[in-house]
Amino acid sequence: AHHDAFENAKILHRDLSVGNIVIYRGKGFLIDWDLVKLLIIQGPRQTTRTGTWQFMSAHLVKNINAVHGVEDDLESSLYVVLWTAL
Repeated sequence: AHHDAFENAKILHRDLSVGNIVIYRGKGFLIDWDLVKLLIIQGPRQTTRTGTWQFMSAHLVKNINAVHGVEDDLESSLYVVLWTAL
């Protein structure tokens, strides 16, 4: 879902966490798209941080003024997998 959203719709989810993934009939669905960022719009969508802090990328946690990028969403997805597996 994240790959399709990024490649086809040109959006970032910006809040990947275990609370935003639903498993239904063996398939995973990414939900809670209210913090989405359209990539075609330049500049921040909002000036405050977004996301569930336990799953935020180290870059975003360390740098309060950092711009959220696709690599941050991918790092968040790694933390979701680790949290679920452990």
